[in-house]
Amino acid sequence: MQKGLERLAKIAMPSIYIFALILLIRALTLGTPVKTEWTPIKGLDFLWSPRWNELNWSATLAAAGQIFFTLSLGMGIIQNYASYLKDEDDIVTSAVATASLNEFAEVILAGTVVIPIAFTFLGPDGLKSGVGLSFIALPNVFRSMVGGSIVGTFWFLLLFFAGITSSIAMFNYLVAFLEEQFNIDRKKGSTLIFALYVIAGLPVALEPILTKTSELLYLTELDNWVGSYLLVLLGLIEIITAVWLFKEKGLEEVNKGSYWKIPRWFYSIVMKLITPAFIVILLVFSTVEYARNGYLKLVPDFAKNYPNLIPWVFAARAVMVFLFVLCFITIYNALKNMQVDRAGEK
Repeated sequence: MQKGLERLAKIAMPSIYIFALILLIRALTLGTPVKTEWTPIKGLDFLWSPRWNELNWSATLAAAGQIFFTLSLGMGIIQNYASYLKDEDDIVTSAVATASLNEFAEVILAGTVVIPIAFTFLGPDGLKSGVGLSFIALPNVFRSMVGGSIVGTFWFLLLFFAGITSSIAMFNYLVAFLEEQFNIDRKKGSTLIFALYVIAGLPVALEPILTKTSELLYLTELDNWVGSYLLVLLGLIEIITAVWLFKEKGLEEVNKGSYWKIPRWFYSIVMKLITPAFIVILLVFSTVEYARNGYLKLVPDFAKNYPNLIPWVFAARAVMVFLFVLCFITIYNALKNMQVDRAGEK
């Protein structure tokens, strides 16, 4: 961990902020190269002006899923990192710093870079590109702007460092699980996990190549369920486990080496009641909205306009079912082995 992931993080994480600040300065000094009403400041106005008519439960679930993903919640990553901590490590300060710096980078820096650039060159309609905004729209913008090759280089370096750190985080906890629970050699475990990631992720790249279209139905179906719904559902299980099953022991562990102490009232009211209640409400109403929007149908509504791409939706579901069954069997066997080991110790 220290010679690998920690060494990379010490280089990659500061680089992300440096690249973002360089891009921020360039984004706010673009002027009006296309239309006089398309300015970087108007882009910021578009970003920060509330549009209450667009707020719904599905959008809230997607936002929660994005936050859970970037903070490594709902997928076991943060628990894996926590297993390397010592008793005297400051958990509260680390948690506050992680959440604050992550949201500053994601919301403040990234939003202030991407939205003004896209708005200045593409206008308000150009902001509806979704994932294509980063990989299709912005590269075309960089071609036409002054210094675009330099700006584009910093942009893709930023995406590379952000992506590689996230990828390693999602890689390490699975390898560690195989290593600790089944005594699988780390190199063999890494090869196995890499193969599974290729099986699950390669269709994302193959779909636009094979179908000659920019519609990513495989990725859309995965994101609707894995990237949003299941992350929040598993986050609910995590918070219930941490505060209801561990009870007061959880609060003691959090505060043990921390300079700031979590008050008992915050633990009992916010963490134990308000947070789970909010997540339950969000899941209930978003499930109703998922049904209303046709996500629960055999052929979801968003795929009906692309009949030739429907097999990609079923491919995404097949991958999810396969990985769920595989994880269930693996975890079941791990728990069974733990019970056998404990019985042997007794």
